[in-house]
Amino acid sequence: MQNITQRNGRGLGLRLLIVDDNEEITDGITYYLSTHQTIDCEVTNDGPQGLERIRNDKFDLILLDLAMPDFSGFDIVKSLKQDGLLESKNIVIFTASKDQRLFDEMKKAGIKDIFKKPFSINDLTALIDKYRPRTK
Repeated sequence: MQNITQRNGRGLGLRLLIVDDNEEITDGITYYLSTHQTIDCEVTNDGPQGLERIRNDKFDLILLDLAMPDFSGFDIVKSLKQDGLLESKNIVIFTASKDQRLFDEMKKAGIKDIFKKPFSINDLTALIDKYRPRTK
């Protein structure tokens, strides 16, 4: 499994981390976002590396896939909850699941939102705008 970090480096209007093992999805999102000059987009396709990035770096928005092999998004959520860090992070579950009970449990645990796959570019743009830091 390849671990990649990509930054467009052109602007820091929003700092985004995507943690998802599907490289086609992460490559597609970073390709789209590379046209936006106010997005600093970083990617990891590995659960443990994603957990460390979430623990140690500050992101405005984190898209977290639940269904990753070996160390899943569920494991990341559990670890962050145990560390007392979950509620202080803008983590949005990034999933193809339709399980409303799961969504309710995740939100109760401290997840900020659910972003469902498949998604449209308009959905992605609206999500980013929702978490974009506001300048004064």
